Amino acid sequence: MAIEWTDPSRSALCTVLILIVFSVGLMALSGIAYLIHNWRILKLVLFSPLVLVLGMFYWFLPESPRWLMTQGRKEEAQKELWRAARVNGRTVPEDQLDKLEMEGTSEKRNMLDIFRISYLRKRTFLMGYNWFASSMLYYGLSLNIGSFGLNIYLTQFIFGIVEIPANLGSWALIQHFGRRICQGCFLFFGGAACLLVLAVPNDLPVVVTTMAVLGKFAATASFNTAYVYTPELYPTILRQNGVGLNSMCARVAGILVPLIRLLEVYHYTIPMVIYGIVPIAALGFCLLLPETLNVELQDQIELKKPVNGPARNKESDKQIDE
Repeated sequence: MAIEWTDPSRSALCTVLILIVFSVGLMALSGIAYLIHNWRILKLVLFSPLVLVLGMFYWFLPESPRWLMTQGRKEEAQKELWRAARVNGRTVPEDQLDKLEMEGTSEKRNMLDIFRISYLRKRTFLMGYNWFASSMLYYGLSLNIGSFGLNIYLTQFIFGIVEIPANLGSWALIQHFGRRICQGCFLFFGGAACLLVLAVPNDLPVVVTTMAVLGKFAATASFNTAYVYTPELYPTILRQNGVGLNSMCARVAGILVPLIRLLEVYHYTIPMVIYGIVPIAALGFCLLLPETLNVELQDQIELKKPVNGPARNKESDKQIDE
């Protein structure tokens, strides 16, 4: 939703600022867990903020005008744009809103269209593996904090802190070098960090934790890039379906990570080897994806080969952004 409200040049920054709040929550978690040892009470405390979120989502979050236009709900889209202009202290010429049109029609689409259309299907398989690898790297390190030799609360707090520079650093890099190469490199270096952890003796917990923190840095950067990159790969009419489908791949990895840890009964290196190899392999898949840096968001499905450049129908997107 944030990306659909934001100009392409600022969409990555908008996403990063939102994800930084996630890092703040991780740091708060370490302090709350340190103070509350009863896990039932801890769960209740951690759940309580979600009650506020449920109410705020419906009453305060505006609907995406891009999505409304793809559904043929032009008047509602105009109201949301008027509201945005009022909040930002700006005015929008009424004749400009009257001319507002989106490409294509308000044809209804569903999740199956992602698999029916070749270029969307290809992007989903490739990006789905990237989400899977990012999640395996991220949670493989996060759920393994007790094995690095330092206090688990301190390690969790450090993991939370490192995500802030990871988010900001990844934003600067993807804006300069592009989404595709950065996504692949983040996963490669994160996987390499997991393999290097195995090369450090266990009697050097500070060095082990440092390598793990570097891996967590890369994992966070890869996740951040995925949240920016994935919405840009799908048209508005299927964007939420595409992001949700890719996110599901990440949840599958999150389910498997604790099970992979059980393999250490055969050899202690097996889990970390898997956490390292899977992300490294993702580098090759990233190179098969199109670059989306400064490319206007696609609104309708293009049955022909999509144009991966900023020259595609700028006028309607410019009206929306303004």
